Amino acid sequence: MRDSRFVEPSPYATDKGNLIGKDPARISKSDLADLGHPKSYPKVIRAYCLECCLGQESEVRKCVCCECPLWPFRMGRNPFDARAK
Repeated sequence: MRDSRFVEPSPYATDKGNLIGKDPARISKSDLADLGHPKSYPKVIRAYCLECCLGQESEVRKCVCCECPLWPFRMGRNPFDARAK
């Protein structure tokens, strides 16, 4: 059974009462922290890229999927932020 802190029955009849993920804005910060997700956008993006590359950091660096909207951020920094230079 999924942790009830993070799921709820869907309010939409077409979903036939199936569970859906709760809106994270309605979950306490401590409960969200229990999940162990990164807390900053660059870390979240980096974690996604690592997952996409099967955990191989060198493959994230070598990524050529330039069409991916996260590609510029894959190194864990925002290249559009003046402080990142």
